[in-house]
Amino acid sequence: MSPTVLAYVGDPEHSLAVSRVLQGRAETDLHLLTVPPDAVETTVADDRLDGVICGGSLDSEELQAVLDAVDAVGADVPVFDLTNAVAAVPSAVDVHHLYPTSDATRAAEEILATAEPTAAATDETPGRERDEDPAESTASGGADGGLSGRTERGLEPTITTDREWCVVDWDPRLDDRLAVDESEAVGRSLDEVFPALAGQTIRTLGEGVLESGEPETAEFTAGDGEWLEVRAVPVDAGLVWFVRDVTERKRYEQELEEARERLENTLERIDDAFFVLDSDEKFVLLNSRAEFVLDLDGEEVVGECFWDVFPAAVSTTFYHEFTEAIETQEPTSFEEYYRPLDSWFEVNAYPSEDGLSVFLRDVTEQVQLQRKLESLHDTTQQLIVAESDQEIAREAVQAAVGVLDFPLTICWRFDETRHQLQPLSWSEAVADRVDDVQAIDPDSGMAWDAYDESTLRVIDSVTIVTPNSHHPGDVGSALLVPLGEYGLLGTYAIEEEAFDETDIELLRILATSVESAMARSLRERQLARRNERLDDFASTVSHDLRNPLHIASARTELARDTGDTEHLAKVSEALERMETLIEDLLDRARGEQDLDRELVSLAAAAEDAWAGVDTAGLTLDVQRDATFSADPTRLKQLFENLYRNAAEHAGQDVTVTVGVHEDGFYVGDDGRGIPEGDRDDVFEQGVTDNEAGTGYGLAIVSEIVEGHGWSIAATESDAGGACFEVHHIRSLETAESEAA
Repeated sequence: MSPTVLAYVGDPEHSLAVSRVLQGRAETDLHLLTVPPDAVETTVADDRLDGVICGGSLDSEELQAVLDAVDAVGADVPVFDLTNAVAAVPSAVDVHHLYPTSDATRAAEEILATAEPTAAATDETPGRERDEDPAESTASGGADGGLSGRTERGLEPTITTDREWCVVDWDPRLDDRLAVDESEAVGRSLDEVFPALAGQTIRTLGEGVLESGEPETAEFTAGDGEWLEVRAVPVDAGLVWFVRDVTERKRYEQELEEARERLENTLERIDDAFFVLDSDEKFVLLNSRAEFVLDLDGEEVVGECFWDVFPAAVSTTFYHEFTEAIETQEPTSFEEYYRPLDSWFEVNAYPSEDGLSVFLRDVTEQVQLQRKLESLHDTTQQLIVAESDQEIAREAVQAAVGVLDFPLTICWRFDETRHQLQPLSWSEAVADRVDDVQAIDPDSGMAWDAYDESTLRVIDSVTIVTPNSHHPGDVGSALLVPLGEYGLLGTYAIEEEAFDETDIELLRILATSVESAMARSLRERQLARRNERLDDFASTVSHDLRNPLHIASARTELARDTGDTEHLAKVSEALERMETLIEDLLDRARGEQDLDRELVSLAAAAEDAWAGVDTAGLTLDVQRDATFSADPTRLKQLFENLYRNAAEHAGQDVTVTVGVHEDGFYVGDDGRGIPEGDRDDVFEQGVTDNEAGTGYGLAIVSEIVEGHGWSIAATESDAGGACFEVHHIRSLETAESEAA
């Protein structure tokens, strides 16, 4: 007996598995030829071929090509369909549908049972000629003159109807399947004997076939979950209906669809982008997140090579890691920047024999945030070494612009003297928008409130720009962060609602560093002033106290040697001089003490200080009273030192006048006055033109004034003497009548 020759159309690797199963069941020699879809026509033209197997890897288009090739050649060979594809079956082609879910052994038995008996028909094996057309046999082989639906060699059961839908032939194999006996069916209307195929749908199918003269196939449910595939083939006198139970296939398709939906649902629930590449690194599937992150249309790229879709990824970490993972079958994780998408990705890839599963996460924001935090750390180092608040503010603005990408940024510092926030530094973009950056007063609204209440403020809609506004022109959003007690950092955007939680937190981090730097700067200034005072003490003790101490020591020695008590008077004067000098030094040292403010009366403070000073030859005249906030002790020291200065420099029979002006008070006299060229220097320490003076009295007065946030100036009184004017006392309230 000649060997059974079968042609396998599909993946060569799968053909080996098919061959092994068939060889294990075949009773004769078996030859399995692997051919591509485009070579089927040449192959089936060979009379020695006993069957064609369509492998599971074929798609609908390839399956159709095989069926059309067999039909074109007219080969009388069965076709075994192992695909799940859909194709139009030519009427002359004998197709056996063996779906992927079919048992391999049973499928092999059906293939061999169908193919082996037709193998190279011999004299001992009668059979139909190979060039006989099954459709012609069906159309003309009946005893009823052309309407017989009997089929040969295992084709589907048939029903034959005339043009009036009357059954003229009934395949007995349908009796059990459709619960209708052949004797009951023949001669009756198809609608009556076969309700499952009755109705408008089946009639539409049949009428269409009769009109076109071409076979058509449709699927119908027969109830109870069963499905039938019905193929209507036109013949001279009516229609032949091929009926096949496709319930198993439909269930398989439904299971596949349900599995596909479950897979899609699973993939869509994955937060990361996910895609699968086959062994040739072609896209197999993508979830919607992958389509969004990679800016792809999944339907367009499936089947395309990853490197063709992303050519810029070749010679990058992507290519190296993906290739190595497939070769070594070891999973890989890495982070890489892809320039065309201007994005950083965190990648986890898991290889298998079939390809590569890739989880992809866009971490651009995280990477950028990390870099900003690192840059802010560098900024902090710059702030640590900044030598002034001006430099600190400049570094803060540069970081806001260059690191945080906030081009419209301003830094203010609180000015205690003016009781307002003064702008220290602002960005170039701000300078391009406004001629001058305004100070922020207590009546400036949200900006002042943010500082005064130490509360971060986000203003999402800025529509009104007032004359005292902190806005750098017309803007849509503002982010204001207080710098503790030291000032305010503000950044702005043209768009509304421009600042998210990350922006807020980053500016807060920068503001914290700026606040710490300004606190350090203040401590250093305070320490410098303390050191200056220590130097003053050291120089005074080593110089100013040395002279009276030397005098006292020398006079004491003379009094001991001579017994002359007049020398003791000089000792007493020297000791009094030392006591006065020490008191002045102590007053100066107390200049850094915190102020204990309360509401005080100008007249009461002036008169109280007058009683504590040796003012022989002087007269006090308080012209008008006023109230204001001040430290009573420090204010008394201020008046005492001004009175001593008048006693030492103004001369005898001098009147000292205390009065009120618009934003403060003054202390003047009718003595010699201060030369105009010396007025700017009188507040410097150690400056005096009186041998009995220490040169620290007016320096102490200046420090007390500055400590309160006021200002002082040396001028000429109305009487031509010296006058000291204290200004910028914001809490000043004058009395309704002059002091008595």
